[in-house]
Amino acid sequence: MEAAEPVKICLGDGNEWPPYTYWERHDGKIDHTRLSGSATTLVLTALQRLDLPYELHYLPWARVQQELADFARSGHCEVTWDASYTEERATFAHYSEPLYRTRLGLFYSTRRFAEAPAVTDATSLANYRVCGVIGYNYAPYGITQDVLRVKSVQQNLGLLQLQRCDFFPSEIEPLYGGLSLGAYQGDETLRHLELPASKAFYLLVSKGSPRGRR
Repeated sequence: MEAAEPVKICLGDGNEWPPYTYWERHDGKIDHTRLSGSATTLVLTALQRLDLPYELHYLPWARVQQELADFARSGHCEVTWDASYTEERATFAHYSEPLYRTRLGLFYSTRRFAEAPAVTDATSLANYRVCGVIGYNYAPYGITQDVLRVKSVQQNLGLLQLQRCDFFPSEIEPLYGGLSLGAYQGDETLRHLELPASKAFYLLVSKGSPRGRR
């Protein structure tokens, strides 16, 4: 029997996403050959049970999405995960059932706000500077204004500390998980306001893949 073609998995290389997807650590050093986390374990275990080999590739998140859309031609990125729903992504990828949900927060620095700001939801942000990560989906936050986008979570934390940004919308568990793991560097001035919403994350399979509807 002919062996199955490896599943081409592509993940964003700019930000770890603990406790869902992150590199293992050994003696304080990152092991870039061993990926861990609850979402990683769930997906890779499912592939193993299906006797499907796989290859892992790490690209900027925006590039991952481009390659998923172009899989029928390039054959490079067939599957990813830790992705939320957008109508654009749904045009080129099949969505799984939700792998998990996260709470949503607006992160800020006490250097900018000595007391907790009077912001109850994202619609209250019209007069504030909001920053975010390139390629990330902020629609579930209800944010309507332009977002200053940079490459990484760490850069956004730096913008908060330098008071060049008032709020950074981010999923609460992955951000604090990254700080605890040492994937991000923050300081004692970081705080958050929790929004009355959650965000679902999925596995995506390119519609260009013949295995897309299995």
